[in-house]
Amino acid sequence: KSPVLSTAKFLNLALGEHKLTELKVERFELSYDPQTGLEQAIIDLCDRVEQAVNDGCIVVHLSDRSQVTEQPFIPAVFATGAVHHRLIAKGLRSDANILVETGTARDPHHFAVLLGFGATAIYPWLAYQVIRDMLATTPDTSESEVIQAYKSYRKGIDKGILKILSKMGI
Repeated sequence: KSPVLSTAKFLNLALGEHKLTELKVERFELSYDPQTGLEQAIIDLCDRVEQAVNDGCIVVHLSDRSQVTEQPFIPAVFATGAVHHRLIAKGLRSDANILVETGTARDPHHFAVLLGFGATAIYPWLAYQVIRDMLATTPDTSESEVIQAYKSYRKGIDKGILKILSKMGI
């Protein structure tokens, strides 16, 4: 229905808890060693993704949700675009989907840019965490209210993406 994934759909894809046992998912962290430099880190990421797709990976999971806080991240848009274009150049793009787990996607424009750069699906982990934290400050917030807030957020993002697409003539 939407390129913006719910937590349940994301976990089904990312953790392999899906019914399709042949669906190979491989996670790629977007953090890198500062000594490497951003350009080389992007090249290294593309090399690893290309090898994984050649080895049968169907879902390329790019994530900036790392536990290593001292290391910088390749921006999700840079990584998505670089991976997308590398796979096109090697004739592999139709063999893989790009799942982006990012904290940088917050409003419809961010999602539209990621989709435009080649993302198949996006999981906005930080936006969901902020929504949960905001609702946690309200006494007696139920889990169903949190889930409804997530749905409302996705609905708003989806409407914004459709508006952007319609302005582009798609």
